[in-house]
Amino acid sequence: MSHRSVVAAVFVSGLVLGSWLPSVDAQELIRLTGRLQWVSGARMQIMSDGGVSVAVDLRNADQDSYHGLRPGDRLLVDGVVSNDRSRVLAREIVREDATWY
Repeated sequence: MSHRSVVAAVFVSGLVLGSWLPSVDAQELIRLTGRLQWVSGARMQIMSDGGVSVAVDLRNADQDSYHGLRPGDRLLVDGVVSNDRSRVLAREIVREDATWY
């Protein structure tokens, strides 16, 4: 099994195992790092460092944190998995810059 397959399996397993949680507020924060694929309105898609494409809901994030992002930008996204397990609900988005190094 390739590294990418293992990472995808772990991510999906985490989503499935966490599905018993009753509300978004009760869920633990997750952190994604990767590159922006696209952003439009209140949604964006990120290719995680593990090679998994993840949908991100931006409605709970500060608009200034994602305004001006371009495809290929490196990002860190803190959030929670939605109740329907289809996306991450972003709480904070940080564009990677020279201060990370």
